[in-house]
Order: sequence, then C-alpha cells, then structure tokens
Amino acid sequence: MRRRLTACLVGLLLTSCSSSTPAPSSAAPAAKVSAAVPESALATVVLSEEAQRRLDIQTAPVERRTVASHRTLGGDVVPEGGAVTTVTAPFAGTIATDAPPPRVGAEVGAGGTVLALTPFAPADRDVRIEAERAVAEAAGRHEMTQKRVARATQLVADGSGSRRAVEEAEAELVVAGAALQAARDRLTLAASGVTASGAVVLSAPHASILRALYAVPGQVVAAGTPLFDLVRLDTVWLRVPVYAGDLAALDGRAAVDVWPLGATVRDTPVASANPVTAPPVADPVTAGVDLFYRISNAGRSLRPGQRVSVRVPLRAHGEHLVVPVAAILMDAMGGTWVYEARPGGQFVRQRVAVLEHADEFALLQQGPPIGTRVVTVGAAELFGTEFGVGK
Repeated sequence: MRRRLTACLVGLLLTSCSSSTPAPSSAAPAAKVSAAVPESALATVVLSEEAQRRLDIQTAPVERRTVASHRTLGGDVVPEGGAVTTVTAPFAGTIATDAPPPRVGAEVGAGGTVLALTPFAPADRDVRIEAERAVAEAAGRHEMTQKRVARATQLVADGSGSRRAVEEAEAELVVAGAALQAARDRLTLAASGVTASGAVVLSAPHASILRALYAVPGQVVAAGTPLFDLVRLDTVWLRVPVYAGDLAALDGRAAVDVWPLGATVRDTPVASANPVTAPPVADPVTAGVDLFYRISNAGRSLRPGQRVSVRVPLRAHGEHLVVPVAAILMDAMGGTWVYEARPGGQFVRQRVAVLEHADEFALLQQGPPIGTRVVTVGAAELFGTEFGVGK
C-alpha cells in the first residue's frame, strides 16, 4: 500500500513539472509617434562670410540683468469721477417743440442748448415783456431829455434863456441815461435762458457728449424729472481690479501703459495713465481691490466700458535672464525662438520662454545659458532661409 501511494505522488510531481507555463502576451502601445524630430536635432543654417555680410548679421549675448518687472492686468475704461451730469426739470412744464434736441451721442459745446422747457405758469415770459416795456419807456424819456437840453442850450446862446435851466436839463439827462441802462440790464437778465415763446433753455454746463435723452418734445414732465445725461470724455478713468494678495507687490503710485485687447507689449501703447486718488473700492466676492488711473482721451479713442490691457510695474526689481527684443522670433503656433550663433557661420534655432518685455529687453523664463550669442539683426532672414520662405 505504501509503495502504491509513493508511486502516485511521484507521477503527480512529474506531470506538474513537465507542464510548460504560457508566455505573457505583449499589449500594443496606445499611441505611436513616427518620424519625430526632437528640438535638439533641429536644422542648422550655415551661412558663408559673404552671406553674413550681405544680411548684416549682428549678435548679442544672453545676460542676467536686474530690471524692473511688470504685471499685465485687465482694466475697464470708465467716465471720470464727476464727469457724468444728469439734468432734471427745474419745474413742471412741457418740453418745447421749437427745435429738435441733439441726437444721443452728439457732442454738445459748453452752453449749447439741449432742451427747452415751457412752464405751466409762464412768469418768466411776463417778466421779459415787462422788462421790454420798461426799456422802451426809459428810452423815450432819455430822448425827450436830450431835446430839452438842446433847447435850453440854444436859448442861452440867443440870450433869452438862463444858465440854471441848462444845468437842470443836463442833470435830468444823466438820470434818464442811468434809468435807460438799468432797464436794458434787467431785460438782458430776463431774456437769458428764455426763448421768445417763454420756454426756459436747458443748456450743457460744459463741453460733453449727450449720453442719454429721457424726454421728447411735447412731453409733459414734473419738477425733478430726469431729462438727459451728459458725459465728458476728454479725460477718462481706468479701473484696474487687482487681487488683494498681489496689491503689496504692485507699485500703485507709478504710471502704467495701456494697450487695446489683442495687442502685444511689442506694440506701441495707446496711452499712458497716471494714478488718481479715488474712493476706495473692493469686492469681497472676488477678493479684488480697484486701482484707478487717469487717461487723456482728447481723440475719443477710448470709450466707457471698453476693456484694455494694463502693464503695472512691480515694487521689487529682480534679476532675469534677458536678450534683446529684436532677437525674439514667433512661429505660427505662438512659440518663441532665438537663433544661437556658433562658430563656422552656424546658426541653430533655440526655443525660449518669454515672461515679458522690459524696454528693449525680453525677460526669459527659459533660454540658452548666459553668454550665448544670439542673432539680433537678420534673425527673420535666417527663419525664412530655414523654412524656404521666398524660394
């Protein structure tokens, strides 16, 4: 019995050892890249000395400099504080129909008429009529006194009059002249701001743009009803929301440069804005604090509500890897490059990561080592030569 059990165990061991383990199957890769060219194996442009002279190839070294840093933020153009004026009806009346008001958006000069309001009780019109009557009466008395002075003077010349009569007539002429001048002044005061129909003219207190019109000719309005809005756009404010945690790093008392949306810092800024003292404004929802700047807008190029890019300087000046702005090239995908100049007329394109531009330098986050010569004049021609542009 023991021999039979031992034989069975040996048979089982031999059977298990003789069975082969299947090899694991290799899975196919999820992605495959063919003909990949690493950036370290980019094409090298080789120029002869004559070609370099024709292209006037110039180079500059990669340096580390202490430069003023900036931060680009978004800003909103808003009317200057106090530049928006809402004119209301000083009394109840009817909007005059003598002349149509200016169109919304039209420029109105200082003292220009916008609307005329005819009061329900035309007291101003009665005052004007009475003033006109007083002027006519004073003018008649003045003319009569002049004739009296002339007659008295002639009688004295003929020897039949007295000198006293002439002096009394001259005194009456002075009084009549003063009364005539006072009557004319009262007429001028009564006629100012009142049309011939008795309507009171509502004019612009300063040169501005008619922003909104809330009443039309023939409309009856109550006292205090808003009639129109005026806004001055020759000077505007720029509101720049800033995260409260970044406020200490920004130099809020320095001037900033302004660009329209879509422009780059290599483009010329449309304006330079100076900080202004404005009421403190913050938003607890966004944890933002608003900075305000004043912009001269004589050409009306900026409009209220327009979004712009603002370049705000930082307080700290740090060291950065820099190259001249002229050395930076941008490809069709937005990548930035420089051409490294090597011995033997060799020029190799190197990728760089540009943080920002500071004056004539580009601040790099990633780039060639310090001391590397990069092409500043002729880089665009090298780029065209590498890709066959113009061939």
